[in-house]
Amino acid sequence: MTLDKQTEAGGSVDQSRADEMTKYGITRVPIDYYYYKTFRYTNLGDAIAQAEREFAGSSPSGPAETGSR
Repeated sequence: MTLDKQTEAGGSVDQSRADEMTKYGITRVPIDYYYYKTFRYTNLGDAIAQAEREFAGSSPSGPAETGSR
């Protein structure tokens, strides 16, 4: 198995850490983040669900209007 040379913070994994990962069977996988407004999601479905909730409460011209006209 070859190791990805990236850490969680985006830096490289030095050889001693890579050796420890191999020794203990630790693997690393990249994580996709989905951003909606100021929120970060690791699940695309959650990000879409939040956006849909907000869009459902708004009109084509902006947020839902309150009160009478």
